[in-house]
Amino acid sequence: MNPELLQSARQVIRHQARTPGYWAAADRLSQLWLGETLRPHSDAHLAAGADLGSIIDWLYEECMEAGEEAIPQLVALTARFQEMARLETAEKALRHLEPEGLGPAATTEEATCVIIALLTTRGAAELSRRGSAALASHWLEAWADAMEQQNLQQQRICGLGVLARLAPDARSRCMEALALRPEDLAPRSTSFSEGVEEFLARYGETSAAAVTLLGTLPFSTLPIEEVEGVLRLCTATPGLLPPMAGLLRLAPDVDFDAAEALNTGVFAIAAERRRGLLEVIAEGGLSKPDLDARLREEWARHAPRMLGTLREIVASRGAEAGTAPASAIIDRLFHTLEVLATRTWKQG
Repeated sequence: MNPELLQSARQVIRHQARTPGYWAAADRLSQLWLGETLRPHSDAHLAAGADLGSIIDWLYEECMEAGEEAIPQLVALTARFQEMARLETAEKALRHLEPEGLGPAATTEEATCVIIALLTTRGAAELSRRGSAALASHWLEAWADAMEQQNLQQQRICGLGVLARLAPDARSRCMEALALRPEDLAPRSTSFSEGVEEFLARYGETSAAAVTLLGTLPFSTLPIEEVEGVLRLCTATPGLLPPMAGLLRLAPDVDFDAAEALNTGVFAIAAERRRGLLEVIAEGGLSKPDLDARLREEWARHAPRMLGTLREIVASRGAEAGTAPASAIIDRLFHTLEVLATRTWKQG
């Protein structure tokens, strides 16, 4: 990995978005969860976790300010990020950049694309060097899929926020571009707790759990057999990634953020009231103290179940390579989030 180019890209996004306190909290989570378990030989866990996990949703949310014009912007952002998760296009993009690096006028979006492209190219190279071409190919497929799932879900969440501000005739012409169907405009569930579970199933990947873990994995200093075993556990059916995504999405949402167009609390209220998402988003006015209390109860209900699912997946593999580090990753994530879920930690 080109350390100078990576460092400059990371500096761009941290200078242009969020707050120092936010970045410090994100770095701490990445270090506790993956820095101390996968022991990467570079700052990959910070680039894949703290940086990408924090900046991608910020970029989508920034697009929302453009009203109806945000729709093509959201779609274009998804497409551009996906190009950087494909080996050939990532290599091509970096060839144009590496001689001179990012210029002083680099945008946050450009810097984000550089980070994704560097993780794509160097991740594949690391796994080919230490393991095999087949291992690198397996990882590239999982990495591209994780990036696509996260960003499509982010596109839909922000798209719903935009649609809620538009007149009905404008909504209909925007839905197809956003890959939204009429049934996506309302929860199927009819209680608060079921709404929480449905939201995590629909939009859990916006937590960036899969992108963080898979983006860090190639740079781990663990034996390559363990790295390959963790990758198998991630991509199996059932695999580790969906329950991890649910945990990592629900924990910060326990601190209800009324500024977000759609999150766990908004979706659960829509389910309980049996109303459309656009109506609830447009009306706003939800009580933070009430939702904080109710979401803490949902964390206490859902989090142990998701932890149990993760442990069962690992236990089903017996003593296979990868099960020991996977168990450490799971336990460290859960216990860290258990603490964070009781505090206000989303600042900036």
